[in-house]
Amino acid sequence: MFLDNVEKIIVSDEYDDLRKLQLTILEIMKVMDDICKKHSLKYWIDAGTLLGAVRHGGFIPWDDDCDICMPREDYEKFDRIIREELPEGLVYENKHTKDWKQVDVDIQPSFGKIYYLGCFKGRERASNLRCIGTFIDIFPFDYVNEELVISKTSRFINRMSYFRKSKPKKLRDFLKIGIQKMEIENSWINKSKSLYKSGGATHMVYGVDTPFMDVKYMQEIDVIFPLKEIEFEGIKFLSPNDSHRYLEKAYGDYMKLPPEEERIPHIIDLEI
Repeated sequence: MFLDNVEKIIVSDEYDDLRKLQLTILEIMKVMDDICKKHSLKYWIDAGTLLGAVRHGGFIPWDDDCDICMPREDYEKFDRIIREELPEGLVYENKHTKDWKQVDVDIQPSFGKIYYLGCFKGRERASNLRCIGTFIDIFPFDYVNEELVISKTSRFINRMSYFRKSKPKKLRDFLKIGIQKMEIENSWINKSKSLYKSGGATHMVYGVDTPFMDVKYMQEIDVIFPLKEIEFEGIKFLSPNDSHRYLEKAYGDYMKLPPEEERIPHIIDLEI
């Protein structure tokens, strides 16, 4: 069904290449949502995806990715079941993946990604490296307080835990991979879980194994829960409880459009 839906999108004369990519991402989102419903997993749309839902009713017109967040407990369960649940045409990768499919991209993420690897190709704007297909990002979210986030130990674990070179050349690249194999992030994750159980958590934030474990991204717990439904491209997905406060913390005046020169996608020279 997934591949059939994508094929209809690709052959359509109604859409340009960017819109075809967006609608393919939407099909991945629908698969993810169905799996989460089947297994009673909590998630919410995040960042530009949530901003698009609120400001545009769907994708930001120039956007070409999707951001999903999950509480750590749900993220860990998702990681255990996702590979057997994905339909043909989709691949799940994370920090444990050895056969990294984006062979020309030299940075392997430490969080989850669901890929469709067909049809699309282009270059990453940030690295100018060739990339294929499209994807959704899935970030773990942890219960924290400010003390846990700003501690020197937390900052060190964070720097060591997110991203790694898929083609290491320098000594520091090999050292970081060696440290990551020790999975030192688990000590921080366990502290977060203990903090939640003891009632000491005041906020939630992206996991220590992501690039965004920072005070500026902390959200109050009641801003996120209980989750609500929001319409995105005519389909209902889950969103934070208070999308206004969530987006205001992330973007400030989020209803204001950026200057035209900043309205550019992550993938440039996109083609099918």
